[in-house]
Amino acid sequence: MLFLPHVSSNFFWMFQSLLGLSTRGTFKTHTVAMTLASVISLPIVLLLDFVV
Repeated sequence: MLFLPHVSSNFFWMFQSLLGLSTRGTFKTHTVAMTLASVISLPIVLLLDFVV
């Protein structure tokens, strides 16, 4: 699930170390990034459903 970041996720901690953010800053940034990824990918998946 992309929509909600989880602090126990390996990607969350990798994201934090790559960006050099605090845990709170990473949570905010990661939440926005994953929400955008979810919102953008949903129409693409639905469009592909019609094509395939």
